[in-house]
Amino acid sequence: MMEYRLTNADDLNGLAYAMSLAYSEAPWHESWTEERALKRVRAILGNYQAMGLAAVENDTIVGGLLGFVDPYADEDFFYISELFVIPEKKRQGIGKQLLHELERVLKEKGISVIQLMSIENNEGFYHKCGLDKDSVSVLYRRLS
Repeated sequence: MMEYRLTNADDLNGLAYAMSLAYSEAPWHESWTEERALKRVRAILGNYQAMGLAAVENDTIVGGLLGFVDPYADEDFFYISELFVIPEKKRQGIGKQLLHELERVLKEKGISVIQLMSIENNEGFYHKCGLDKDSVSVLYRRLS
């Protein structure tokens, strides 16, 4: 049976491992070292009012959602830095349930806006979960 819960310090390695598995296949094909994945998880959870949620099955983290509160002029936003599910558990409603659990927790905290960045491949999933595209563009420059 799947359990959805807030994460704690004991979950860092499990979150890092699940994240590295999730990004190992299409469309990302990324190779995360254990050390680098753990650094990413710690960096996110080190932010202002950071929070993680885990999908846990048989004492193993199979999905996670990591983010933090982003204070703005007149309200706080919750910024999702990572939402991931291990490959063999994708398309089973785990990501959608993690978002649902996040909404429940945020309502208790009085936060009413969720933000995230997504690749185009995943926009359909987020639309099905009730998220709309913002007018903000992500710009970047790779320094050589």
